[in-house]
Amino acid sequence: MQKCILHLDMDSFFASVEQQANPGLVGRPVGVIKGEGRTCVIAASREAKKFGVKTGSSIYDTKRLCLGIVFVPAQMDKYFAVSQKFMEICSGFSPDLEVFSIDELFLDVTQTASLFGGTFELCREIKAKLRREIGEYITCSIGISYNRLLAKLASALKKPDGIFEVTPENRDAVLFSRRLSDICGLGFRLERQLLAKGITNFQTLRAIPLEYLQAAFGPFWAIELKKLSYGEDDSLLVRIGDPPAGGLKAKSVSRTFTLYADTKDQKVIRATLRNLCEEAAFKAREMGMAGREVGIAVRGDNLGEGKHKTLKYFIDSGKDVFEVAWKLFEAMEWPSSIRFLGVWLSLLQPKSELTLNLFPEEKRKEALVTAMDRINRRFGELTVYPAVLLQGSMIKSEVNGFLGDKAYRFGCG
Repeated sequence: MQKCILHLDMDSFFASVEQQANPGLVGRPVGVIKGEGRTCVIAASREAKKFGVKTGSSIYDTKRLCLGIVFVPAQMDKYFAVSQKFMEICSGFSPDLEVFSIDELFLDVTQTASLFGGTFELCREIKAKLRREIGEYITCSIGISYNRLLAKLASALKKPDGIFEVTPENRDAVLFSRRLSDICGLGFRLERQLLAKGITNFQTLRAIPLEYLQAAFGPFWAIELKKLSYGEDDSLLVRIGDPPAGGLKAKSVSRTFTLYADTKDQKVIRATLRNLCEEAAFKAREMGMAGREVGIAVRGDNLGEGKHKTLKYFIDSGKDVFEVAWKLFEAMEWPSSIRFLGVWLSLLQPKSELTLNLFPEEKRKEALVTAMDRINRRFGELTVYPAVLLQGSMIKSEVNGFLGDKAYRFGCG
């Protein structure tokens, strides 16, 4: 039996949620920003998109394109709550569901479509249920195909609120009409490399001999590019709660933050970095994991740098992560102001598989961290926190649009 995969993509999601919550925004161009003082739009309503406003547009350019635009600070927890409801609704149509991002998911309806009168009728019922249970201004576009790759491509072809199917019969016509970077997995950088070699579309890519691609891109990408030119994809859905392919666990946890203004203030930088380390470490502990690689990323004044260090031992406390991260930052000898900071803890392993630390001092530190976690779970995030955080604004955890921490959010691995 041929597979039937749906890709459901919420339309102008963040902005639509804001319009649903505030009728005064309905029909008006809306730009969602991270917060007051931020310099770019992270989401635009349909009305704003008609003026050319896009995700990543600067505030200056956005105002120039659309004088009447309304800027709304993002409320990621609200979007995540709607996203969870969206997932709950879709799971009623098939148990084979994969969360792709905060506003996208895949649904395998191969075995269930007939129960709803067919694939298109099932899609229409999902849309109707979304309107009833979430709201009429929050819509989704649905792509249908026999694999994940083509289903995702299909969902973008009839936006907003559309349904489009890519079949074996129309596959080539669809593929040959799209830009190379329209396919998930083929980014702008690879597209530029292909264009530089005269490969301008999927029809050309399919015609190029494999030997030429191997010489230009290496054996791995040569085969992958050939598969993409035919729309081939044999990947399986990863359901909520399932481990990733191969049984591998989550590899890392991270947290990034863009400051509201450029700064050279070492106290602010130190407090911000410590705050991010606390959150990353807490995520690891919540999953029962510890890591032994710490990394940081810094950006500002059109400069960017990342550093990491691999340890010989595993850590899971914010203090331990911060001590390594701060040394990495000092080693950078950063020459200018800072606008963005990021930290990660990787090479994670389940703590249940690690050797217990028997040193009294280490056991005391672990008991202290456990007590802090217990208090913060009961009374709210950062009820108890390191004193260094008093030097800057408190940064609480938030959902990110790509759900890069979905292993932590949903327990997927």
